[in-house]
Amino acid sequence: MEHGLSIATRLAAHPTSAISDALDELRIAGALSGIAAQRTGIGRVCGRALPVRFVRRANDPDAYRFGGGVGKPLEIVLQTMRAGDFVVMDLDGATNASAWGGLASRLAQRRGVRGTILWGTCRDLEEIRAVGYPVWAVGVCPRRSRNEFAFGSINQAITIGGIVIGPGDYVVADESGAVCVPHARGEEIVALVERIEAQERVLEQQVRDDAVSSWDEV
Repeated sequence: MEHGLSIATRLAAHPTSAISDALDELRIAGALSGIAAQRTGIGRVCGRALPVRFVRRANDPDAYRFGGGVGKPLEIVLQTMRAGDFVVMDLDGATNASAWGGLASRLAQRRGVRGTILWGTCRDLEEIRAVGYPVWAVGVCPRRSRNEFAFGSINQAITIGGIVIGPGDYVVADESGAVCVPHARGEEIVALVERIEAQERVLEQQVRDDAVSSWDEV
C-alpha cells in the first residue's frame, strides 16, 4: 500500500470487518451494532464524521413546518454538511419517526457528502435507492420526525451504543455495517488493518489450496 495516500483512502480499501479486527486488537470500541445498509450493492464508503444529535421533544413549535420537505432541525444539518462529510445522526434509536429521507439524500449527494448513518430510521427508501445515496439505519418508518424531535447538537461528539464518534473521526461503512476510527489514532489503526489483511490473503490462499496447517502460523 502506498503510504502517501490519505488515511481515509487507505481505510476505504479495507472491509469493515478487517477494520473492526484492528480496533479490537487495540481495545478500541468502534463497531456500530444494530445499523444496516439500506440497499444491497451499496459498496464501501469512507468519510469524516459530522456528528449530529436530535433530542426527543414532542410537538416542539420550533421544529414544525407544514407538509412535506424537511423539518427545521434537519435544515441545520443540511446547511452545515460539506463534501467529504459522513453524517452520523443520533436519534436515540427511535423507530417511530424518521429524520432523513429522499430530499435530504438528494441534497447531500449534490454536496459531495459521503453517506449518512442513522441511529434511528429513514424514510423515502425507494427514492434513496433510486438516486443511489448511501444510507445506513436501524430500519425504516414513513412518519416524519418534526413532531417528535428537536435539534440537539452538531459537530460535537455523540455516543451510539457505547461508541463515541467525534467530529472528523473516520467512518467506514459497507454491507457488513459501520465502524468509527478515532482521528488521533488513524495512522496506527490503518497500519494494523493492512497487516491483518495481508494475513487474511495468506489464509485465503491456504484455504483455496486446502493447505491450512495452523491458523497461528501466518
